[in-house]
Amino acid sequence: MSGTPQITTADIRALLDSPAEQPALYIELDEDDGTPGNLAVWAEALVPHHTVVLTREQAEDLLGDAPSSAAIAGCLPDLQQDADEIYAAIAESIGHA
Repeated sequence: MSGTPQITTADIRALLDSPAEQPALYIELDEDDGTPGNLAVWAEALVPHHTVVLTREQAEDLLGDAPSSAAIAGCLPDLQQDADEIYAAIAESIGHA
């Protein structure tokens, strides 16, 4: 396990620009052992709820429809804290904490 992936402005842009219906930024799980891994964007309905860091709807509520890079960067520390907590909870649930 390599540790919590770092959320970047590019991750938030990928979420906001995703063509998926109701996309979410989430922590991918290893198919073999369920360990948490990288961040990805996919349709919220198709990913495990407990891995979701942020949905597009939440991002738009937080940042507006067309946020600047500076606005996104300003919220990254709080989002990273959320991701760290989600990652730790996943790791603990599978005994990798």
